[in-house]
Amino acid sequence: MQIIQPAQYNSFLIDNDPALVILDHLGGVDINYRSPVLNRLSNLTARRDITVITEYIVNQQIKDNYPNFNFVFSVKDHNDVLDHFQNYRIHPSLTFENFLCSFNGSAHVSRKLLVSILNNFGLFDPKYSSKNFVFSKDTIDGHISDYVGDRNRFYNKFFSANLAFYNTIHSFGHERFAHSKNIYTLERQLTGSFVHLVSETMATSYYPFYGEKFLYSIITRGLFVAYSQPLWHDMLERCYGFKKYTRLFNYNFDTIVNPVERLLELVTMLNKFSKLSSEALRDLYELELETIEYNYNHYFSQDYLTCLEKFR
Repeated sequence: MQIIQPAQYNSFLIDNDPALVILDHLGGVDINYRSPVLNRLSNLTARRDITVITEYIVNQQIKDNYPNFNFVFSVKDHNDVLDHFQNYRIHPSLTFENFLCSFNGSAHVSRKLLVSILNNFGLFDPKYSSKNFVFSKDTIDGHISDYVGDRNRFYNKFFSANLAFYNTIHSFGHERFAHSKNIYTLERQLTGSFVHLVSETMATSYYPFYGEKFLYSIITRGLFVAYSQPLWHDMLERCYGFKKYTRLFNYNFDTIVNPVERLLELVTMLNKFSKLSSEALRDLYELELETIEYNYNHYFSQDYLTCLEKFR
């Protein structure tokens, strides 16, 4: 069976096999529920039906856009990404000495937006957050305009104007894909922080996709919210079975389609906690202990796989 990796997204050809596997994020999904990778595949298979095995739980709009595809959600391929941490059973004690951590490896548009807004809000502490790339202020201005058009004068005010920040790497020795090793590199940042703002792959896409990043918090018994695609948190609970921290966080941001507007709403929601003392943050954390333990056990018991099996 043919397997298509991200490095092949723009160049793959296909044989006559009636089924193939497309791994990872499919280059994202646009606002019309189309993917550049699926568009290419559709052009190559216009005259025949084909089974497309992916790591997405595909909705009806995507199915309608590609009527010659029989979509199959591969729980196994997806779990190959999620099960990196099954042997990580002991984490450092939580200290609440820091408010927020966020880890940003490759330079997706959404990660550039995220680190910029965090810097502007005073929430990016390089002892706890990473930025493994450099870019320019003009780049950020362009990304904002791409999503908000002539409202950019308003939205630009919420993103950093600090040129030194844009030109500086902040890293903890990031090794891409080495998650079972990276957890030991990042465990002190995670357990030292009240909340982990997960920087999901391609948060400027319009349909939820799940990597392993949110699990860094679950296995260290931490709180997290994600800058991700619309309704990401909703699907994580509905399809994967991991519960939201609704005693603390307002998830209205999760319903906002526009990625810049969603990011601003997310950071604004979190910012109200940022000036609280470590004692106050610990007390708030304890409000979610039941959910934190549930999510921890849900992962290590692999009960989330039982949830996902329903969508095969």
